[in-house]
Amino acid sequence: MSQKPFTHLSETQWELINHCLQKFSFPKERGTPRADMRKVWNAILYVLIRGCRWKELPKGEHWISKSTAHLWVKKFRTWGVFDTVFLTLLKQADLRKMIDWQQLNIDGSFSLRRRRG
Repeated sequence: MSQKPFTHLSETQWELINHCLQKFSFPKERGTPRADMRKVWNAILYVLIRGCRWKELPKGEHWISKSTAHLWVKKFRTWGVFDTVFLTLLKQADLRKMIDWQQLNIDGSFSLRRRRG
């Protein structure tokens, strides 16, 4: 079964992620209003799924700037948001029998390679 390339989060996908985000109380910030979290996640997932660079993010109603998206990646990493969202979605997928635990694929493209010589 072929999948369409990622364009942006569907309503159902966003509801699952947004539910996970409710577990966090993000600090209130002064000045510029906080970014739209759905657009932040659209940008992060676009880069992760497509494997593109931040500067290749599309422009339009579903997107935010690359610098804003990257800033939120740093914050999410520090606060443990990615771990919480990933584990919650993994549990949901497991409960719905969407994961075949008998099959495992490993991508070695980011593995360190030994130097020769």
